[in-house]
Amino acid sequence: MKTGDRGIRCSILKLYNMKSLIKLSAIALLVSVFVACNEKPKKEVKKDEGFEETAFMPCCGEPSSNEEVLTINLALNDTYCKKTACACIHDIAAREYEELQKQLMEQFNIDLQITYYMEPYMMEDQLRAKTHDGVITKPWNAFMLMKENHFRYERIADILDVYDNQWLTGVYLVRKDSDIKTMDDINGRTLVAGQEDAYEKYHAPLRQLDSMNIKPGKIYYKASCLESINELMDKKAEVAIVSDYVMSASCAVDVASEDDFRVIGETEKMPLCSVVLDRKKISKEDAMRFQKALLALSKDKSPEGMLSAGFVKPASWIPNPYKKSIAQN
Repeated sequence: MKTGDRGIRCSILKLYNMKSLIKLSAIALLVSVFVACNEKPKKEVKKDEGFEETAFMPCCGEPSSNEEVLTINLALNDTYCKKTACACIHDIAAREYEELQKQLMEQFNIDLQITYYMEPYMMEDQLRAKTHDGVITKPWNAFMLMKENHFRYERIADILDVYDNQWLTGVYLVRKDSDIKTMDDINGRTLVAGQEDAYEKYHAPLRQLDSMNIKPGKIYYKASCLESINELMDKKAEVAIVSDYVMSASCAVDVASEDDFRVIGETEKMPLCSVVLDRKKISKEDAMRFQKALLALSKDKSPEGMLSAGFVKPASWIPNPYKKSIAQN
């Protein structure tokens, strides 16, 4: 074979190999595109950013007009309300809302409809079912349901108790004869706390103990203040975390006296009772109108049945629930 012929054949062979390589690359590209198109998109895991400010504090705008009737349907479980408190404390928990409802209608054209719930869990079932526009209760009873059920809850007012107090704390109780004197003495001891639906008896104190590096020997949980007080009296627990009103506005008054215990510490403050609206149901303008009316029926104009100076602007409060595994032990 001549040298020239050999060169031509080599060139032809190189060209063939190049075409084959291009063809293979094209096939590989098509395959990768096909695979990419048929892959299921990965679900983006949304990070829990925690809670935001719960108080309704509009920066601007005007309330809706009083000319049209505004109907607001609220659930209610209030520690100091006669229809939702135990009969044993009706001497102090004797609040009634009927006069407030009447004045709201007569003066502000607001039809406040209330459904009373003796037990918070019964109320929570109805809130999940979106039966109501909001609720009057301890704020955590509402906000603990918010994310799971996609509510847009905001507190438009706080309600003062019979002592004109706006706040609630959890307190650490010990028996009067206990050798536990300070919070540090809780280390290694048996402690009874509330359950997850009680912010002041569970979330706030367990977070506080962590921040102070205090480690009880054992923590267990009871549903009510009365149960926790009984555990303390029966010497099954050495420390009980209860609501600060335990010896004045709970059924514990039937079984114990303040003189039986000492308070060795308390948690952060939080609002005691709030008017909470689901802002997916109630517009900003209507919420402003309702808030303005409630604040107008306060102080010296508070209805007698409220047993206090009535309503105040909502205090700033951002829930910070306790999520560590120790809370499940």
